[in-house]
Amino acid sequence: METSLGVLLLTVLFTWIPGSISQDEAIALKSSLLSNYDKSLRPVKSASTAVNVDFDISLKQIIELAEKEQTFRINMWLRLYWVDEYLMWNASEHGGVDSLTIHSSDIWRPDIFLYNNIAETYGIIDAITDVTVTSAGRVTYLQPAIFTSSCPVDISRFPFDKQECILEFGSWVYTGVKLNISLVNPTADRGIFTTNEEWILNGVPMERKVAIYTCCPEPYVSILLKMQLERRSFFYMFNMVVPCAILMILNVFGFYIPPDSGERMGFFMTILLALVVFLQVLSDSLPKTSTTTPQLGQFFAATIALVGFSCLASIVVIRLSYSSPPSRPLPRWLRLLLLRYLARLFCMNTIAGEKHVVHPAKEGADDFSDQEFEAIQQKDAPSLSLDLSVREIARYSREYSAQAREKKEEEEDQDEWKMAALVLDRALMCAVGLATITVCVILLR
Repeated sequence: METSLGVLLLTVLFTWIPGSISQDEAIALKSSLLSNYDKSLRPVKSASTAVNVDFDISLKQIIELAEKEQTFRINMWLRLYWVDEYLMWNASEHGGVDSLTIHSSDIWRPDIFLYNNIAETYGIIDAITDVTVTSAGRVTYLQPAIFTSSCPVDISRFPFDKQECILEFGSWVYTGVKLNISLVNPTADRGIFTTNEEWILNGVPMERKVAIYTCCPEPYVSILLKMQLERRSFFYMFNMVVPCAILMILNVFGFYIPPDSGERMGFFMTILLALVVFLQVLSDSLPKTSTTTPQLGQFFAATIALVGFSCLASIVVIRLSYSSPPSRPLPRWLRLLLLRYLARLFCMNTIAGEKHVVHPAKEGADDFSDQEFEAIQQKDAPSLSLDLSVREIARYSREYSAQAREKKEEEEDQDEWKMAALVLDRALMCAVGLATITVCVILLR
């Protein structure tokens, strides 16, 4: 029993002592490495040697792409790797310690900035995490950060647009001779990327850029991160395009409302007001720019123009339908165009078959009255008074017949104008329908 207890105590002791010794060795090693360490100097022993920094990015989430402000916000993890010649040691001489964890503010770090930053942090990477250092001096720096950059937005094809936001990272102080940045992968890592509800991320290529600025003769190395985005258009299609398309269809079928009912103009004006409201809602979500017009804005403007044309066409048709007396006969060219050709084209043959009829019976009536007057003169005096009465009745009858004939001719002229207005109304309806299909095909492709 005593032997077993002694073996157990020795096992626990030998298990605890190496860990304790290793931890003490790590603390001592860390103090030794940082005792004379100057973090303001590049971690190379030769001034002519460049620090090679391996650059990599892991995307976490697209926060926002604001079209009005033309800004882009993204959450990402930066992965930087380099060799620090002042943080090297022999692991066998320090209790087998082959790696250390040191806070990033205690050692030299590459001054990586976001060049096209527009946030208040000026694009600098804050030292908020630790770094891992191996015995060979290999430093691994994994830093989460939220960047806000400028991103010119092209809204010419909104809401079917594709955008490319470029984030440029590079050193602010060191040139490419002092600090060389190279890519680990040609594209950013999307393994932990959270899908955005408004934008589809098609690709994230990265490119190494070497540029020479007017201020300095030596080249500067930077990394370009290209965010290739495509807008999810379902929201705008469902909430704006579909209601507008329904209003366009109602605009075409509004021509079936009889012009003389008095409701057509009110119907078209209601559609016009609804489209103006939709256009106002759309303008609030777009940047205020005069350089280009979004495709959805062009669609709404074309729809408003079609409804406005429908209102103007209705005014013309109503005016033709109610020709004020005395009405003039329908011109011959207009009769041929509307009542013959267009009526046959739109299968309105019944209207095309009706013609303006003139009743030339006035001369016969005048001849009859003159003959009657001569016959009356040849009769005897006793019957002269009776004949004068008959003549008076004939004169009144002739005047009444002339008035009735004129009224009938005027009514026939008015009916002919109404027939022409109906044919013109049908032609305008077909023209608006064809224009509606053309607008939808061109602007919604």
